[in-house]
Amino acid sequence: MENGSLPQLGPDQQVTASDLVRHFGLWQDRAARAPVYIHHRGRLRLVLLSLELMDSLCAPHSTGVTALGGSIAPVIDAVEDTIVLFGTDARVTHVNAAARVRLGDNAQPTRRARHLSQASGLFLEDSVTRVLDSGTAETLDLVPDRFPHRRLHARVDPIPDGCILIARDATAQEEARARTADLRALERAIEVSNVAARARVNPRGYLVEPDAALARMTGTTAEQLATARFLTLIAVGDRARVGDMIEYVSANAASVGTRASLLVHGATAMPVALGLAPVERSGRVEEICVLLTPIAA
Repeated sequence: MENGSLPQLGPDQQVTASDLVRHFGLWQDRAARAPVYIHHRGRLRLVLLSLELMDSLCAPHSTGVTALGGSIAPVIDAVEDTIVLFGTDARVTHVNAAARVRLGDNAQPTRRARHLSQASGLFLEDSVTRVLDSGTAETLDLVPDRFPHRRLHARVDPIPDGCILIARDATAQEEARARTADLRALERAIEVSNVAARARVNPRGYLVEPDAALARMTGTTAEQLATARFLTLIAVGDRARVGDMIEYVSANAASVGTRASLLVHGATAMPVALGLAPVERSGRVEEICVLLTPIAA
């Protein structure tokens, strides 16, 4: 079916693949009332609908394909979260690629829930059994055998003919928070040190959110720097070289260092050491981070 032939879809009738697996309970309730169209990588690829509607649509030529497994298996395989489907007997019916990586060889169809983790498999099986019996979601933490020092925060939700486990690496989230706190502390230390300054440069060469440390070093204000190109802060004789290095970092996602003269109050040249590093997001360089440290002439 081409997208153009679809009826006008409201927000309750369409969902991205990642949101579907994260909030499956909500979307299965909506699918019971009307088909839900699933976006995968920016395109409408799949439809989630009730078993009754599926039976009515396919009754003349039913092939006996299980509606749930056939509908979402391609979607969950593309999701980075760990996802495991269980049948009504608490045995695994499907695992996505992320689950196979994190849980290892035990994450196989027909295995019981207890086999997914030596440390916490029994707790998982008890949780899966309760969800199957009560229809109420539960949360728990899993320790994967392959990575015993990591912790997966998991939620088990009821679905037709079984339940679904969705888990995220809680250790990675804790590490990310710790790293963010470290970086913020470093930024604050640089701001008050009076011995260094940090700058961020966008692909057009303009400064991004210049801080007070850079303003002090250049003898100007953060407001004035907010509309300035970074190279205008560099002495004319060094601009071509520094500009080439910025382009090199952006094109190669590499880190480099050099020396140059920084203009103070737009005139006086201050020798500085420059460290340039790429800021990468989604696999591409979106900014250049520059650390400036005054050096003896």
